[in-house]
Amino acid sequence: MKKIFRNLAYALLGGLMLSACSAEEFSGANGELPNASEFADNFKIYVDQETNTANFSFEETNGITPVWVIDGAYSSDFTLSKYYRKRGTYDVECFVKNRNGISKEGIKKQFTVEKTKMNGFGGFVEDSEFNMFKGLSLPSNPGNNDDPSHNPAFWYAPGWSQIAAPDCSLSKGCYTVKLPEATSERWQAQMALNNLGISTSSDKHYDFSVILTSNLGHSGVKVKLCQTDDDNVILLDKDIKLEAGEPKCLFGSDLEGVDISNLKIVFDFGGNKAGDEIMIESLVLKDHANDDGTEVPEEIKVPFDYNTAGNLWKAVDEAQSFVNTNWFGDAGWGAIDCSPVITHKGSKHTIIIPVETPAEQWHAQWALTEAPISIKMGQKVDFSCKVTTTAKLPLATFKLCDTGNDDSYLFADMYQNINGEYVVRYVDATIQGDKAGDMEKVKLVMDFAGAPVDAEITISDIVLIVK
Repeated sequence: MKKIFRNLAYALLGGLMLSACSAEEFSGANGELPNASEFADNFKIYVDQETNTANFSFEETNGITPVWVIDGAYSSDFTLSKYYRKRGTYDVECFVKNRNGISKEGIKKQFTVEKTKMNGFGGFVEDSEFNMFKGLSLPSNPGNNDDPSHNPAFWYAPGWSQIAAPDCSLSKGCYTVKLPEATSERWQAQMALNNLGISTSSDKHYDFSVILTSNLGHSGVKVKLCQTDDDNVILLDKDIKLEAGEPKCLFGSDLEGVDISNLKIVFDFGGNKAGDEIMIESLVLKDHANDDGTEVPEEIKVPFDYNTAGNLWKAVDEAQSFVNTNWFGDAGWGAIDCSPVITHKGSKHTIIIPVETPAEQWHAQWALTEAPISIKMGQKVDFSCKVTTTAKLPLATFKLCDTGNDDSYLFADMYQNINGEYVVRYVDATIQGDKAGDMEKVKLVMDFAGAPVDAEITISDIVLIVK
């Protein structure tokens, strides 16, 4: 049946091509159709791997016109290009035509896009000789987990009542999972790749990455690497937030190894929206000692839970028991007269940078002062906050100190080139400084010297736990 439809499609293509030609083009037809195989070398395909653009060209020959069939569409252009977001090997069928018509048979060409195009880190090298998934035949018999023959195995249970497994397909190393019904809780939409035949060892460290895309966005997809028959033997357990339509890489670098004889990967889409479609691609697992040339970015730290019972700053936010102050200075340390827009709503504090300042520490200060939190010498403090910025910050300094004594502080560190999202996190910090002493009220000082004008910076989910 597929062959019938294919032949019909080519017949239609030929008819379209013929009808598009003028009478002059067909004058003097001798009845001989061209043979595409004779012009195989005339068809050229070059892929710009930096831009994921495939460039197609046909070396001109007298009386011959190319006919490209690319992703189901045809073109008679001598040169054309097409953008491919996703990694994979793609097929092109090439015909030729002359004044007598189009060739009966075409020739097939292939080209490869090496990496999925995306913003941010793209993962470790999938085609590296070190990748344990390279050459592995991924399981492709999806179904409910009550049948041991099914792999991937699903447990799909909106409202904790299991229903039929979602549609799942595997093409060119990419799984596409279609979730027709919404779920509300973690573990209500599980997908497991069982018995992968990959082993790890406790005497080694490992790198892992996978690229995930959600059509509708997801607040937190979970990925777990563990022993096939023991979910408690875990190499990696991480969540990742996905924006709609944006591929994102979940990764772990220099993971402490565990003894696993037969690896399983569990994906949980619990909390998905109805009708979401999720793609899973570019699986990489390798020994950390084997360098594939990947430059690994600094991972965003995991913040503490803003709603934890021990978070003293949540009460500060709720009562708005703090004072906003700011100071902006020029290159000569003269104060710049300006009034930045500063807002506070719930757990979010936002400032819009009003003026240009030198990229030199302490020239664009913003502080939340007079917060009624007391800390004594020797007490240990956990702190975290989320930072979101609309523009790259060349410098960003965070300092938590006594409102009345800048030389008594828990931390005072400068970070460089923060962009997008970042987490500032400290564990078991203690009071230090030249004039260290008990704190009666705390002040969170931030400095964004050199930030571009109109950069919008949000500090959210501040957590301060005094032990």
